[in-house]
Amino acid sequence: MTAMDVKNFYAKHGISSPYAIFDLLSDTFYFAKNCNGQFVCANKLLQEKFDLESAEDVIGKTDFDFLSHDVASRIREDDLAVMAGTLVVKDKFEVVVGVNGKLFWLFTTKTPIRNRKGVIVGVEGFSRDAERSQNIIEPFQVFKSSIEYMQREYMNDINIADLAELACMSLSTFERKFKKHFSQTPIQYIKHLRIHQACKLLATGYGIKKAFSETGFCDQSYFTKEFRAVIGMTPRQFSLLAEQTKVAS
Repeated sequence: MTAMDVKNFYAKHGISSPYAIFDLLSDTFYFAKNCNGQFVCANKLLQEKFDLESAEDVIGKTDFDFLSHDVASRIREDDLAVMAGTLVVKDKFEVVVGVNGKLFWLFTTKTPIRNRKGVIVGVEGFSRDAERSQNIIEPFQVFKSSIEYMQREYMNDINIADLAELACMSLSTFERKFKKHFSQTPIQYIKHLRIHQACKLLATGYGIKKAFSETGFCDQSYFTKEFRAVIGMTPRQFSLLAEQTKVAS
């Protein structure tokens, strides 16, 4: 698709372009892409996320231009599945690391874009920044004590039954409702907390051995496997990237 086709995406397909009010969102990234994965629209917050001078600079680019290859590949797979109708993405919890090593904790919702004839021609969606938005926390207040406990004790062995008791629920109810609200199990959530903290340690110069031992992982091989599954790169690659970012700045 030519640059002109990308810029004229909405007129070409006879559909309305997104409302300008999306640029006023302070905690939500709005994006729209064509079937090739190229951005055809983005709000100003997405521009800030990618550290660009203008939101127009996003147009025609893909996630591979801004994110690590593994992360961009997972996003592209989701986009293709949404457009194919085989996947519904609603408030999916994601930890995304940009090419500069910065982490974003997001809740993402996506839907297909259809032209005037009803044919799917792209995908659009919102990614709400969990660190920016207090609104996104409010529906999860019932889990507040449990989450605070996980955030405080993530490096230690955590009994899920104790978390359920803090939320005044049975174990089965707690696990079911937790997964419904967070799109992951309590164990997966704890793993993400540990890896998030490991990223902070690695970014400040900690060695890999010290990073995994202080965040509750039992050995380096398991830590590396889980780190890569979440972040999209190995701890060593992340450390090198963080160091290069410091030198460049």
